[in-house]
Amino acid sequence: MNLPWFKRIGIFFIPVSIMGWFVMIGGIAYSVYVFIDIDKGSHSVSDTLIKFVFNFLIICAVYSLIAYLTSKAPRD
Repeated sequence: MNLPWFKRIGIFFIPVSIMGWFVMIGGIAYSVYVFIDIDKGSHSVSDTLIKFVFNFLIICAVYSLIAYLTSKAPRD
C-alpha cells in the first residue's frame, strides 16, 4: 500500500501521514539547531540572519523535493 506522505495545497505541502510529519518536524528541528549554532559565533543580528537565510533556503528546498516526490499527483 503506497500512501502519500504529503498533500499539495497551492504551493505548500501539508503532511498527511506519520512519515510526512516526521519529515516536517525534522526540518523544523534542524532549522532551529542551525540557527542556534550560527548565532553562537555571530557578532550581530544581521550577521546571524545573513548566514541563516542560505541554510534555511536549502532546508526548504530539500523539504519541498521530498514532499513533491512523495505526494499524490493532483487530478486535473
